[in-house]
Amino acid sequence: MKFSSLVRLLPVFAVCAATGLAQPFRFGTAVVDLTPPPLMPFHAPQRPPYPTTPAEGVHDPLQAKAIVFESGGVKAAIVACDMTSIPIHITAAARVHVGKISSVPPENVMITATHTHTTPNIRPRFARTATPEQRKVMDAYLEEMPKRIAESVRAAEANLVAARLQAAMGEVKGVAFNRRFLMKDGSVVSNPAKGRDEGLVDVVRAAGPTDPALPVLYFATAEGKPLATVINFAMHLDTTGGQRYSADYPHQIAKILADVKGPDMVTHFTIGAAGNINHYYLLDPKRPRRVKGYDEAARIGTLLAAEVVRCYERLEPLPTATLKVSREVLRLKILEEKSPALAAQFGNKPVFHDGEMTISLVDGAYTFEAEVMVIALGDELAFVGLPGEMFVELGFMVKQGSPYQYTVVNTLANGAIGYVANRKAYREGSYGASPGTTRSNPGSGEALVDSALRQLIALRDMKPTP
Repeated sequence: MKFSSLVRLLPVFAVCAATGLAQPFRFGTAVVDLTPPPLMPFHAPQRPPYPTTPAEGVHDPLQAKAIVFESGGVKAAIVACDMTSIPIHITAAARVHVGKISSVPPENVMITATHTHTTPNIRPRFARTATPEQRKVMDAYLEEMPKRIAESVRAAEANLVAARLQAAMGEVKGVAFNRRFLMKDGSVVSNPAKGRDEGLVDVVRAAGPTDPALPVLYFATAEGKPLATVINFAMHLDTTGGQRYSADYPHQIAKILADVKGPDMVTHFTIGAAGNINHYYLLDPKRPRRVKGYDEAARIGTLLAAEVVRCYERLEPLPTATLKVSREVLRLKILEEKSPALAAQFGNKPVFHDGEMTISLVDGAYTFEAEVMVIALGDELAFVGLPGEMFVELGFMVKQGSPYQYTVVNTLANGAIGYVANRKAYREGSYGASPGTTRSNPGSGEALVDSALRQLIALRDMKPTP
């Protein structure tokens, strides 16, 4: 099969569906600590010289939070990790460990990063200035991390109990903002003027939408004991700043919901399509434009938690009789502007690793694999796992085309392929859609969306995926 200009589909992995409908729905959750030891390099900046300064302490712990579903003999899991992103090799290793220590099929495990920026540096290529002692700590942590992620799945499976699911759709406006702005000269600029007043007079308006949706999924035992609240929101987790480990604003959400529902209930947060969404709004003179800090994270977390609490009052039951899982791996083409540099560094090697992912030379084009995963619970709820920092427009495409009433778009799931913009944004350029800030060729985002929609439709009707 000849390689197209954009994408080549690899074989679809297993499509699993619940069959023994007489069995009750069961749900389990567990939390495993991911907080690094001292000397571990802190999250590296995106540009050289990539300092390897250790964190100054821990504001709140970093965790892997696992939820496991079981229905009709099928099991599936979603793990939300307090990390900026998780490279595919760590996800792959974690799945291997899941297969060794649990009965959850490794291919049925979705592993996501919440995208908090106050985390350790887990990419050795950003640790070139690390001391030998730091590298030793880093190597040990990276070896242990997949095992901890897998342990969260094992423990959640061990905690499976008969459960029921209720849901409500919340909405929070005025918290998240599109960071791309249309300028008077027709260009599009991300966060123009860096928060200074000069230059803002040239702004016309935001260049894209936001997604204020806050789906709330509430799991409880048959007797009504709280088990977990699962939420998803499309906004960057870069509100705390500083040099201490923190889960950012989801930490505040979890604190408040624990006060409401009890300390044993787990708050499971995943990030939506927020590649071009953050908490800065540059056009309102009544509010500070670029605020960071623990107070700001607490403010945002409180606003989101308040909407969750309001949703508790209008929860409706969702069916859980069937559990279906599918995955598809796409081969995406790397941005053509990057080809000369790759050719200069790696020559004509058919397969190589660039420090972030495995790249293959196919039909003269540099390509990489990207996984799209869907977990469908009943006929009204589906989780979609996309592997990059997806622009919000792409998240809308998935939600609007999905046949499920509740479609939760989990990004940075089962891989970390960087920013993925929609076609319009690639034409406009600027941060997240320029050669310096994305590796995906234009159309990659739409290809990932198309895969998600085909899987969603297939699972809803239980027809084979083409």
